[in-house]
Amino acid sequence: MKVVNYCDKYREQVQKVCLLTGPPDAPNNKRVGDYILNNYCKYYIEREPENCFTLVDDEDNAVGYIICAEDFKKYKQAYKPYFEIVKNNAGKDMIEVVAEQAVLRFFSRKYPAHLHIDILDEFTGKGSGSALMKTLLSHLKSKGVKGVMLIVGSGNTSAVRFYKRNGFRVLVSAFGGTVMGLQL
Repeated sequence: MKVVNYCDKYREQVQKVCLLTGPPDAPNNKRVGDYILNNYCKYYIEREPENCFTLVDDEDNAVGYIICAEDFKKYKQAYKPYFEIVKNNAGKDMIEVVAEQAVLRFFSRKYPAHLHIDILDEFTGKGSGSALMKTLLSHLKSKGVKGVMLIVGSGNTSAVRFYKRNGFRVLVSAFGGTVMGLQL
């Protein structure tokens, strides 16, 4: 496996990874799938593909990714059309979406970038996540980005440990989520 720059040839595969690593009903429920793809994937690969990296297997199939918005102010403006689709499809999860946006805004001065990382289960635990993270962090540093953050479910203790091993620290934990940040 290797990490490569995201390009449009991986679009469908990256979106499939996003759905398969999301809620169990995301791959087969159009409403949930539209919510997940528009909140956690499409903006990044469509608007900031230069800040996205793909984990590919030996056959050049996407099996994971790390995607990033490098500046919250830019993201906030360009995310609006995606947010409209999310609003129409998120249902009860809309509270979570609004809370995530508020958290991103609150911490954006010190941590202007934020990321999402997903890897299919059968490809985790082999150093692939750390390779994706190292690639993105090096990329952001080269661009002069001063900090990056993410939000993870508080109950996802293995992910929290992973992020800590990669230099992130807990900024706050509340309402089932843990906000983590790394100054670059």
